Amino acid sequence: MDALTAALRHAVPAARPLYRTRTLASGLALRLPAAELPRLAALPGVRAVRPVALKHRANGYSVPLTGAPQVWDGPAGHTGEGVRIGVVDSGIDYTHADFGGPGTPEAYRAVDGAKPAPAGLFPNAKVVGGKDLVGDDYDPDPAAAHYQPDPHPDDNPLDCAANGHGTHVAGTAAGFGVTADGRPYPGPYRPGLDPAGFRVAPGAAPGAQLYAIKVFGCDGSTDQLSAALDLAADPNGDGDLSDRLDVVNLSLGSPYGRPGDADALAADRLAALGTVVVAAAGNEGDVYGVGGSPGTAARVLTAAASVDRHGDADGITVLAPAALAGNVPAHWSSKYTHWADTEVSGELAVPADQSDGCAPFSPADADRLRGKVAVLRWTTKDPDRACGSAPRADHAADAGAVGTLYAADGDNLGEIAGDDRIPAAILARADGQRLLDAAARGPVAVRLATPGNPLHGAVPQDQPQRTDTLASFTSRGIGVDGVVKPDLAAPGETVWSAKAGTGTGGMREDGTSMATPHLAGLAALVRSAHPDYDPAEVKAALMDTATDTYLHDGRTGPVYGPERTGSGRVRADAAVRTPVLAYGAQTEGAVGVSFGVVEATGATTATREVTVRNLGGRPLSYATGYAPATALPGAAFGISPARVDLPPHGSATVTVTLRLGPDLGRAPDPTLDLLQAGHARSYRGELSGRLTLTPEDDTLPPLRVPLFAAPRAASDGTALGTAATFAVSGNPRPGLLTALQPGGEAPRWPDCPVAGDEICVDDPAERSANLRRAAAAVDGHGTLYLAAVLWAPAATPAGPLGVRASLDADGDGTPDATVVADRLKGSDVLVARTLDARTGAELDVQPLNGRWGDTDTALLDSDTLLLPVRLAALPPLTHPRYTVWTGASEDPAEALAALGPSPFDPTLATPVLTPVHPGQVLHTPLTNALVIHHLNRVGNRIQLLTAKSDFTGEGAR
Repeated sequence: MDALTAALRHAVPAARPLYRTRTLASGLALRLPAAELPRLAALPGVRAVRPVALKHRANGYSVPLTGAPQVWDGPAGHTGEGVRIGVVDSGIDYTHADFGGPGTPEAYRAVDGAKPAPAGLFPNAKVVGGKDLVGDDYDPDPAAAHYQPDPHPDDNPLDCAANGHGTHVAGTAAGFGVTADGRPYPGPYRPGLDPAGFRVAPGAAPGAQLYAIKVFGCDGSTDQLSAALDLAADPNGDGDLSDRLDVVNLSLGSPYGRPGDADALAADRLAALGTVVVAAAGNEGDVYGVGGSPGTAARVLTAAASVDRHGDADGITVLAPAALAGNVPAHWSSKYTHWADTEVSGELAVPADQSDGCAPFSPADADRLRGKVAVLRWTTKDPDRACGSAPRADHAADAGAVGTLYAADGDNLGEIAGDDRIPAAILARADGQRLLDAAARGPVAVRLATPGNPLHGAVPQDQPQRTDTLASFTSRGIGVDGVVKPDLAAPGETVWSAKAGTGTGGMREDGTSMATPHLAGLAALVRSAHPDYDPAEVKAALMDTATDTYLHDGRTGPVYGPERTGSGRVRADAAVRTPVLAYGAQTEGAVGVSFGVVEATGATTATREVTVRNLGGRPLSYATGYAPATALPGAAFGISPARVDLPPHGSATVTVTLRLGPDLGRAPDPTLDLLQAGHARSYRGELSGRLTLTPEDDTLPPLRVPLFAAPRAASDGTALGTAATFAVSGNPRPGLLTALQPGGEAPRWPDCPVAGDEICVDDPAERSANLRRAAAAVDGHGTLYLAAVLWAPAATPAGPLGVRASLDADGDGTPDATVVADRLKGSDVLVARTLDARTGAELDVQPLNGRWGDTDTALLDSDTLLLPVRLAALPPLTHPRYTVWTGASEDPAEALAALGPSPFDPTLATPVLTPVHPGQVLHTPLTNALVIHHLNRVGNRIQLLTAKSDFTGEGAR
């Protein structure tokens, strides 16, 4: 490594070392321009180059729902004793009473986080060790307002009071609990503890110890995760890994994760060493391929966020009329900072000219709102929301309102920003509508803020009907061959836990960051109850014994499939009790079974195996079955045998067969919102559910294993003829065809390692950035299409390795427009966004592949992509040239791959996205044509036709 570091200074002077890892990998983390990657990969001693994505931060009622109190109170009374949980986060406020500290704000303020902690405060009996790897001012994101990429490590992992993410997480995982009189709860831990008796209720494993690894500053992101995982594998750094942490909590991540990125590999290796690694799925919502890394790693236990019945909300007070008087649950805005020192009250006013406040109010509405509390409509689902909370509050304040209430159309009271001038609060559907109805009948007076802040987190919100629904923000995971994510759900909405800097107080947070420590604490309970279990067995015990999550209230409607909640919502009491474990045999450390994307041109079958192990000393029998979540026409799972008989300490194999018929069709997941932002979303057909194992002994918990496949009926079209005239042949399935003017082409990147400075691929997912061809077409209806053909499919075309193109309309060498593969915010409405290359102004937005999501153009998991733009949105195309590139950079010179500039003739119209069938003849004005068969199998979609022969070079193979 020393030789490599020395060579770096000469060969890649722009590379900036960040840290070195020794235990999980012999690695060096660097920050450098993308253009330097080939030179780095060519250095002697470099085996692989992997990206490190910036990671972002992703109990009284939620913990009981998971079954933890039943484990505390079981025959052996396990509370996590003897287990150390590493919290890789923003640090832990060890002065808080939840962790056995003095429990006063003064004790917190007396500690300088950059200096050694006072003796007796840290380490203590709960927070037994840790390290700050970065310092309070660290934020490596160049786009951040307080960008500061230089770590300043020290031995004091004290959390920042301004954010307190790590403290909140640690309290959920293993806090003692804080009693109503502000003392650490000494026990006993048992079912039925009254939440009203606690300022902060006990965590999932109150008997476990905590180890704080600080990787975030007071705000922002981090690129230090692999260094933290290396520390978790060997906390004292002596090379002896016997002191590795038992469980590690990662309430962080980066979206569009891949199993092969650097941090996911480090997390996977830590789990292979013997640590249960639990990570957040992410908070990006129901978007395909968005699941967060390192939660994409096979061995990691990945947490989705479900909903429990109770939330401790903030509140407002209705003063009049008397029939409505009282406190109403609400969530307060974060920008307003005078909740505790200002009295704000007023009469409700409802604007007449616009209901949501997304535009400045008319003079008439301003007269209505002046001196009053504006009531505005709020759309709960992000993609359908016209604007955020900040512009609404700004417009209300500009109109003279003294406050703002948002009447939501749903029950999830998400966090809102608002305005720093006036208070704002969001109300659940029933409460908001009740106030709107009352305001229509006569005056309604409310109080939003009052000195002393008595309603902060103090208004109970009990909604039993929402139990085991899914938090709207929780990320859809990934479904690739061998791995389906997330793994398991736990409560993650309106979770109340310890607040840093307060001594004894708590705060409410939403996110998969809050679900993750529930699972980490429950994993500690399983480890405590079964100290001989390895991480794979702990994971299987938790996943096998889960229960369903539902689309609708009251545990009704469709159940969520494995790509949303894995096996379902966790039940720790069942996980501790089961003597039998079941898990997929294909991928080490993965419990679920995934066939991944399966493209079928005809009848197809495939099989996977599930291992069922009896860890007990008596024979047991289970009936096998299948519980569906999503279905497709012409697709089915078969399960055999119908029954397994397990001898003591023996095992059996269950075979899962995927059967696809010639009538295979496409259908959406029944939990999907098919319209997002007013457009049909893209989706893929999925067959999913759970293999069920029902015990003959009904005192034992039933078991389940997630099953997943993404089958797609593929055409096998081929164009026979010349570029000018050709006929389509293939199977009877309809096809979709585009003929384009060929542009640049590039070879397939070799697998690493290679000699020289040629770019190479170590993670197969990175090959989706490897451009194969570029092309252009005009459809005769006023639209230009720029095409990218890749050497491997991209899970989504709008991910971090996405496609961009620039267009030089007049051939002067200066781009006039940039076209970006993108998505409408928070949605799977995938679009080509065209921007003015000089000003950045938006010129046009069109659906990728030229069609909205209700038309199947095989846009997801695809190696071909069309970027459309209306000619009317562009300057005149007098001598046009285009360049296509991949990667996040806005500059093709910094791209991972680029093709161009390539010329094309905008006067030559060709067939674009034309439905075709065998025998159909098509004509073009081209002498050379790149033909894309959009619905063929990946790797089999393009042909190059010439003026002379049927086809040359690459073909639809």
